[in-house]
Amino acid sequence: MKKSTVVMILFVIFVIGIVGCGNKEESSLIQVAVCPTSPPNLFEENGKLQGMDLEIFEGFCKAGNRRYKITSYDWQGMLGAVIGKQADVAFSAISITDKRKEVMDFSKPYMDNTWNLVSLQSRNLVIKDLAELKKYSIGYPRGMAYSDFIKNQLEPQGIYKLSDVKMYPTYNEVLADLKNGNLDLAFLDGSVASVYKKKMDIRDSYVFTGFDMFGFAFPKGSPLRDDFDKYLAELGPEKLKAIVDKWMN
Repeated sequence: MKKSTVVMILFVIFVIGIVGCGNKEESSLIQVAVCPTSPPNLFEENGKLQGMDLEIFEGFCKAGNRRYKITSYDWQGMLGAVIGKQADVAFSAISITDKRKEVMDFSKPYMDNTWNLVSLQSRNLVIKDLAELKKYSIGYPRGMAYSDFIKNQLEPQGIYKLSDVKMYPTYNEVLADLKNGNLDLAFLDGSVASVYKKKMDIRDSYVFTGFDMFGFAFPKGSPLRDDFDKYLAELGPEKLKAIVDKWMN
């Protein structure tokens, strides 16, 4: 065999080895899907992602010496990435619902949540009877758990139709329309509402409590979910509460 041929074969083997290592390294990355418009759970500030959910997840990765890559989506796109297995996990204040559990797996809940219908302070809207809702326009991001609640609870009682809801890509557009007077009420997660009340002149018009919890979302059958639940158990309720309280206050 000619020397040049031997050199070429060794070079090809070397290149294949590099490519193989690169693929292995890339596959070891945890692909993360987020919608960074849900403060304090996940948001972007000064070009940097931060929030409660990210702190919890970074602790999980640090404990297991794991690496991750984050991709931002709108709300519906984030959930679609998990369902389609383009992402290994998603987090951004995601409510655990029976309908979502049909197409994805959830971690153990890490915090309770309220659903707040908010309005501008200047409007002074106070909902004392849910039957009043049909007088107002309501908006929130596409893909939120509020849709199931309206469809299965409010609509059958003749309180509000899902078809009357104004849908948006993210909370940013919802709140912009609320501020500009193009929307009467915005449906917000309680954690999100607590942040925007400090930035905008908004108030709670009605608050739903006692039935919503947040979890991290994983593709069906993901072993990563089990590892994450083990981490939450090791972290313990006191340390987890300290993280939640830090970002909520």
